[in-house]
Amino acid sequence: MPSSKPTDPDPEETSGVILGLTKKRRYKIYAWGALLLILSAIILTWSYLRPERWYTYTDQVAFEQVAQDVQPGYVVWDPAQAVTEVIGAEGMIGQPAISSDGARMVYSVANEEDNSNIFLRIWDGNNWGEPRPMRALNSQFNETTPTLSGNGELLFFTSDRPGGQGGKDIWVSKWDGVEYAWPLPLTARVNTPFDETDPDLSPDNMTLFFVSNRPHQGVGISEKEAAEAAAAEQLADVSEQKVDFEIYSADIATETAFDLITERQLSMLYSLREGALADKNVMSKLGGSKPSESAVEKALAYLANLQEEDGRWDIGKSGGQAGHDVAATSFSLLAFYGRGERHDKECKYQAKVKLGLDWLLGQQNAASGDLRGNSPKNNAMYDHGIAALALVEAYGVTKDSELKLKAQAAIDFIVESQHEEGGWRYKPKERGDLSVTGWMVMALASAKMSGLAIPQSTLDGVDNFLEIISGGKDGGSYGYTDSPGKGNSGKNAMNAAGFFCAQLNGASSNAAKAFESSLIIDKTGFQMNDIYYVYYGTLAAYQHQGPVWRKWLAKMHSEFLKTQEPEGSWPVGGGHGGQMGKVIVTALVALCLEAQYRYTPLYGLGFEPDPEGPNLNVLDSKSLPKDPIFRHAKHLKEFGSPSDEMAPVITDHGDFVYFTSSREGGFGGSDIYRSRISGEEPSVPANLGEEVNSKFNETNPAVRMAGFHLLFNSDRKQSISSLYGTKSKRVMMRYDYSKMPSMTWVKNNLVLLGSALTLFILFIFLFIRAFKRTQSVTEENDEVTQASAN
Repeated sequence: MPSSKPTDPDPEETSGVILGLTKKRRYKIYAWGALLLILSAIILTWSYLRPERWYTYTDQVAFEQVAQDVQPGYVVWDPAQAVTEVIGAEGMIGQPAISSDGARMVYSVANEEDNSNIFLRIWDGNNWGEPRPMRALNSQFNETTPTLSGNGELLFFTSDRPGGQGGKDIWVSKWDGVEYAWPLPLTARVNTPFDETDPDLSPDNMTLFFVSNRPHQGVGISEKEAAEAAAAEQLADVSEQKVDFEIYSADIATETAFDLITERQLSMLYSLREGALADKNVMSKLGGSKPSESAVEKALAYLANLQEEDGRWDIGKSGGQAGHDVAATSFSLLAFYGRGERHDKECKYQAKVKLGLDWLLGQQNAASGDLRGNSPKNNAMYDHGIAALALVEAYGVTKDSELKLKAQAAIDFIVESQHEEGGWRYKPKERGDLSVTGWMVMALASAKMSGLAIPQSTLDGVDNFLEIISGGKDGGSYGYTDSPGKGNSGKNAMNAAGFFCAQLNGASSNAAKAFESSLIIDKTGFQMNDIYYVYYGTLAAYQHQGPVWRKWLAKMHSEFLKTQEPEGSWPVGGGHGGQMGKVIVTALVALCLEAQYRYTPLYGLGFEPDPEGPNLNVLDSKSLPKDPIFRHAKHLKEFGSPSDEMAPVITDHGDFVYFTSSREGGFGGSDIYRSRISGEEPSVPANLGEEVNSKFNETNPAVRMAGFHLLFNSDRKQSISSLYGTKSKRVMMRYDYSKMPSMTWVKNNLVLLGSALTLFILFIFLFIRAFKRTQSVTEENDEVTQASAN
């Protein structure tokens, strides 16, 4: 084997060692150092000379800011100008809201009585059109802070009217082709006994923003915990628990997750009672009076004295048709429930009501739900319809869980008994008449509002039956079992009953049919000697509201108050009075006097029909979008401060929220702020600046054109909260070469610049030398290798 010789060390590896580094290694260090220095110089030069440092955004008037200091979404505003003169409305225009397409503006106006109502204006491309009062929303109470959904189908607003959870509540209404109508309060998931106001819906209609002065709930609580907290608030005295207003949000709930639409403590149909009976001012605004309420009290005392020991009311003893104690007892119970009496809570007639309800439940067939009991079978469906109405109302008002299954069974019996044409009569499945059908429809409407299950086919059948028996010029007159014919009018009681049934089943008060029905009732007027007509006429006129109701109410109070007998009853009169007897007649009169708070006008409390007549474009309620149901509201602590945060509004793209706050750091009073919400976390709210805000109060921002057009209220002039507007400025990019290093700076730093340049040249020299030396060594090695090979 050939012997191995030790390899001689490379001279380059051993020569010129300094600090333990050979010449070759030092050259490598020089080379890499030079490269790093060059890269560092390039990076530093770019960072100093990059465009953001030496161009600015400017409006070429008063604003100029270096580009790198401008945050994403930064907006520069023109100085705000008053726009009230352009709008040209009487009174203070407050809390404007503009639709996403910029075509509609809704706002509230306070009148001389300090009562606020909502108005609508349409943008014609140049100006806002004439104001249109929201006839189905405005009332004797305050309607404020309106806002529109992204598609314009829904209008949310705030009102102190009775029917909500207490205090100020948020309501929602629907566009029916003519008006925003059919207002409903949001459930206890959003509203509380505290004040909820300033609603605004996100552009995708998925999240509702609003403010509330409720105590702040814990972060991340469950739906169950939120529900328990809401229930506890219903029982609490809120006057001492109110805090500053802060912003909340509530996400839309899906139907699959929350298919129980009715979660109200009271059914919408009965929701006025508690507020009216607790506040004389509310009662007065609704049309009640001290004499009318005194008459109701006397009537209830009369009925209480006639109750039998077993709980029923004996119709025969008061002169009525014997055998219909179920009907007499049901009417009496309805009168007590209508006045706020209950079976489940301590009240004046609690024992009487509970005794009567227990007797009524004892008449129900457990298997079928039939409530006719021992009533004569030839016309006992009357008894079942009236009894079902009383039972459902007892459940709807109290939400007594023990009544739910029995009330549902009574409704199921009505559903099963319906004739194929959609009506009811004396026996199950018999072709219908409007007299019996009216009681069934009232029971169904109460059941629907109370959250009980009703097949849509049953309600569609009612529509079909009403169509069959309707007549007159526009279908607003009704017959008993058939149409009275084109151009003809039915009997008084049937006209009123048909009108009321159509209202309960979702017919619009703005339709031609409703106008015709109301004119028939108005022309016929109040008829003291026909209590059956008066009962239905009262309910129908009240649902329609407007001049027809006001005229009817005045006449009704006058006649009933002067004809009440000393013991509290009323004479039976003509018509069906003889069959009813004094118990039922007295109960019906009491129900008429309770009308202004017993039921809620479904189309709109305070609705004023258009003096120009009906509109052919109006839709009934079944053609409108479903009522939105929200999850429990969440407190948005990111926007909170020790001061009030009010009036949140979301831009068209959903990326920013504007709101008002009197927090520290503003210009004084209440200022408008803006925060980006499109990221993972909302940005810190930024004040809009002195172009918008002042030392006075700026409130109620409204945005359009993706947030670049702004309307708001300000009291900066004469202490009147007038409407102001501003637009984002048109800014341009301007290069500012003054941001480059100046000659003065160069002169003052000659030593530093010279040293840096010398060091840079030295590293370049060493880098080149190292490169050449490496190349020379490589060539020498190649020559040695070639010589060895030869």
